[in-house]
Amino acid sequence: PLFYICLVATIIHILFWIQLIVYPNVRQWSMQWLYAYLATDLLLLFRFFLLYAYRKWPKCVRHLFRITICYGEAIFDNYLNLLQSYILLALNICRYLQVAHNHNVYSSNRHTIILVRFLIYFLPFVGHIMTILFGWTILRNPSGGICDLLPVSLTIRIIFLLLSYFIPVSLTLIFLFLSLNHIRNTNGIHAKEIVDARQKYHRQLVIQSSVFYSIWLILWSPHLLLFPFYYKNSTVGIIAQILNYISITLDPIIIAALDVRFLQAWRSIGDHLKRSFRRRQSIRVPVILESNPIDQQVK
Repeated sequence: PLFYICLVATIIHILFWIQLIVYPNVRQWSMQWLYAYLATDLLLLFRFFLLYAYRKWPKCVRHLFRITICYGEAIFDNYLNLLQSYILLALNICRYLQVAHNHNVYSSNRHTIILVRFLIYFLPFVGHIMTILFGWTILRNPSGGICDLLPVSLTIRIIFLLLSYFIPVSLTLIFLFLSLNHIRNTNGIHAKEIVDARQKYHRQLVIQSSVFYSIWLILWSPHLLLFPFYYKNSTVGIIAQILNYISITLDPIIIAALDVRFLQAWRSIGDHLKRSFRRRQSIRVPVILESNPIDQQVK
């Protein structure tokens, strides 16, 4: 089932990125974290199909190449999923600074954001390499199975859970709560229009955040919660992977459905298709009536 889930996910992501290219109004600098998050989804899908083709390849490969592929499979699955948690944390920190301090961090702190992005991409990768070099994880490489890195002790497993799940998720929820609490607070604002606008934005933010994070946490959490304890090719590990790839499939749908700009782009596509369909129906096809040869003889 993973192959078909990933196939559907790839089609949905391609449609999403085509929409992003065609409609410039959805290409906003303030959405860079969401686009970075979706880019990691694409990398996970590319990784899946690359390894799928590798396992279907009938030719034998050298031992060194096989071990390199195995380490790459084990590292990049955990690495890319870890990236997503910290990308969403950065997204919520920027959102809080915009909401609470009316500060456009995307335009005034571009160098800081670039540095943060470099650290988010670089440090987890170095961390995975260090766990291998210091022997804190062991490579599990069964014949024909999924390659996986498993921590060697309970202490390493707890550290993995803290760094990959509990710290980024807890901080994300804290900043999300702070943003919602600030929007809810209307003390000192007497203009009814401002209060109504803030309440409307508050409701919109609550719907967007609650839907996205509830689906994300439900489908994504089992993967990082279980990978330090279970082999990914086990029954529990396969179920966690299926949930993870379902989350990848739903990510562009949720983002497109909850953002007004994407809804407008979809409506524009729908209107264009309706106009094209009506234009084809309005074209009159000339009807040619064949004359009856008997009638011609009578005449």
